[in-house]
Amino acid sequence: MKKISAKYKSLSKDELYLISRIEYEKKRLITTEYVRNIFGVAKKAANILNRLTQKERFIQIEKGKYILVPIKAPNQQWMPNEFIVAALWMGDRSYYIGYFTMYNYWGFTEQIPRTIFVLNTEKSSKKDISGIRYEAVKIKPEKYYGVQKIKVEDQEVFISDKERTLVDFAYNPLGSMRNFEVALQDNIKNIDVEKFVKYLIKFPVIAVRKRVGFFLEEYGCSKDTLQPLHKAIGEKRVLVPLDPFRQSRKGKINKEWKIIVNR
Repeated sequence: MKKISAKYKSLSKDELYLISRIEYEKKRLITTEYVRNIFGVAKKAANILNRLTQKERFIQIEKGKYILVPIKAPNQQWMPNEFIVAALWMGDRSYYIGYFTMYNYWGFTEQIPRTIFVLNTEKSSKKDISGIRYEAVKIKPEKYYGVQKIKVEDQEVFISDKERTLVDFAYNPLGSMRNFEVALQDNIKNIDVEKFVKYLIKFPVIAVRKRVGFFLEEYGCSKDTLQPLHKAIGEKRVLVPLDPFRQSRKGKINKEWKIIVNR
């Protein structure tokens, strides 16, 4: 009689059949509905999903959504790609991976993010999946632009492109505008400045336009390039601090960009 491999011993016939079928079909996302359709009985499907999750053969993303740990993984020591998990978690929602995750991805900071940030138009929530922290951040539809599609292990994943990431960085820097300032200065020759300006004009926070306009002018961008951005800050004489994280609002006034230079 043929011996059963140790990695299969703890699996029932139904569990092994389900895993084999998933791997044969190269199915990345397993849903409760998919398993129910295979076994025909809702309770049986639920029990199998529960057992495979307890045996660490399935990783639950959220209710009704699972990822298979490959049968070849030694002792189930396997981690799914974080970008793929984020994409499967979001499903059909409009989303992009952004914020600190992309600051590091595009080389704007060397800080390694502890959380995968997923900006989307539907929900805000936090979740731990296989020891990784995921945070869904709900944004207004008008902030959903500048999104780039990439392939990760044949899975389509949406991320913020380089210029859109810089807009987010200006809006949500790592505790100090100095971090954004350094990133912009180091990368200004590696971005499409005209696209960046268009993205800034589209971003619905005037204070961000003012701060970045000030920096771009300081780094030598032409008046022709910055003219549309300058127009987009409006006529109101509302001053904003260059660094909103500093308590002091003392500093020179830049009348052109309506900035308090509180460096």
